[in-house]
Amino acid sequence: QLGNCIGKGQFGSVYKALDLATGEIVAVKRLKVGEDGMLDQEIMKEVALLRTLSHTNVISYLGFIRSKNHINIVLEYAENGSLMSTLKAFGAFPEKLVASFCVKLLNGLEYLHANSVVHCDLKAANILTTKTGDVKLSDFGVSLNLKIKENIDDGAISGTPNWMAPEVIELKGTTPKSDIWSLGCTLIELATGKPPYANMIAMSAMFRIVEDDYPPLPESISAEMRDFLLSCFQKDPDHRPSATKLKQHPWILKHKQQCPSLVSDKSSAVAPSSSFVSFPSSASSTSSPSSQPSTSSSSSSAHCSSPLIRKSSAAAHRFIVTSFAAGCKVCGGTIDDQVTFCEVCSLMCHEHCKSKAFSCPPKVNNQQPSYDVSFPTRV
Repeated sequence: QLGNCIGKGQFGSVYKALDLATGEIVAVKRLKVGEDGMLDQEIMKEVALLRTLSHTNVISYLGFIRSKNHINIVLEYAENGSLMSTLKAFGAFPEKLVASFCVKLLNGLEYLHANSVVHCDLKAANILTTKTGDVKLSDFGVSLNLKIKENIDDGAISGTPNWMAPEVIELKGTTPKSDIWSLGCTLIELATGKPPYANMIAMSAMFRIVEDDYPPLPESISAEMRDFLLSCFQKDPDHRPSATKLKQHPWILKHKQQCPSLVSDKSSAVAPSSSFVSFPSSASSTSSPSSQPSTSSSSSSAHCSSPLIRKSSAAAHRFIVTSFAAGCKVCGGTIDDQVTFCEVCSLMCHEHCKSKAFSCPPKVNNQQPSYDVSFPTRV
């Protein structure tokens, strides 16, 4: 059941919501389906990417609900909101706290880049925190999956101007090193309350990013942080260190020595919460109570009588039922109705085929398992 709206964007809103089956508080990213189907395709790309990610410092995907006019992505709820909202409430952070957040951001970026994912829009507004100070990378709407890069237009610009790497602005292509530049901009944002070139319009800021040797650095930071930022702001992306290498930078190591709790950081992958069994559809309109979601007050929401997501233990998979079209990875046939989907390994098949599927692959090196769909499955 939808609660209050906790964020709005160009194409939809994010709501705090209650799972009526378990009492769990979740976040629902609610997006309106485009009439031409293009936005629908973009949303499904985000869903497909989110369901493959599982890490402490990446927001967890919990479920997916499709209604007539909306797509609802159910996500882990981070109760403290974004770092941008924290900045607005408390002002710029001291360097010690910026370093603490940086350690966790590097863990999340290291995981994404190891799985061939570029965030493309790293900034304080897209970093969520919990009440215990954990950092969660979120908003993967413009993220780039390098595994399917051949299907993506390299000439497209993704991101927000003040945080963009120069090679992205010059249309030279986006790589994991582009996130490292954005990380440097985000650290300046956390340390000063504003990103680089915040006093300029977007076009002027992009011009300065390309022309300047590096963005203006805060005067009050330590020599170690200054060196860290200069490493992030190498104009040639090949000269920028990776997230893994940056974790060994003296500024990071110095902070870890001062904060022993960060030495054993939570960098290993963790499975998304399994307590989310069902989530009711959102508010209905008066014209069609069973299918039309309401666009009025988000606090008064009706729900359907049957769950849209349900568990199964067949072949050790954790199956749910979704409603988007796909091909069966067991028999190879087309699925015209509902898809049976494994939340663990991303296997998609007919309901009657799930008992014939290979067992769910185990995790290897704490990475999210993936059902091998490169070759026809033998049954």
